[in-house]
Amino acid sequence: MTAAINALLKLSVIVALLVASAGVAYYYTVYLPDRDTRLDQERALAQARADEDKRASEQQLALEQHQAEERRAEAKAGAESRYQTCIARASAAHELSWAVACKQLAEKTAQGHADCLATAKLSQHYCDTVYPTRDASPNCALPVKVSTVIDDGLIKARNRCAGERNALQ
Repeated sequence: MTAAINALLKLSVIVALLVASAGVAYYYTVYLPDRDTRLDQERALAQARADEDKRASEQQLALEQHQAEERRAEAKAGAESRYQTCIARASAAHELSWAVACKQLAEKTAQGHADCLATAKLSQHYCDTVYPTRDASPNCALPVKVSTVIDDGLIKARNRCAGERNALQ
């Protein structure tokens, strides 16, 4: 009976070793390669998602930069348009001021001439010499003092226009 127990014990140890080795063999030949394949697929999928996210982020950034450049270009064009309008207004105001000054000076000279002639003691020649007829057109020649004031106003207006344009850019 001892021999039968011994044989049974040996057989049990052999079966236990076979089961254990079968489990180890399954682990290394089936489970690990399958797990590694799944992990590789998951990593590849995660990498593909990361690449796609990065590409989408780059496209979004490029789109935002393009839109920002378009907005800057539109703002610059708008600022330039406002600048040109401002300059045109300043020039128109300068021309109007010049024309008004010409007209006022001509009217003042004509009134002085009329007042001079109204004085009985003064001759026509004297009145014509002191109060010569002045050009009342918008392109008349103004005294330096008057023209300097009007021209300075134009320069200041142009500088203001340039300052506004530069402040917007």
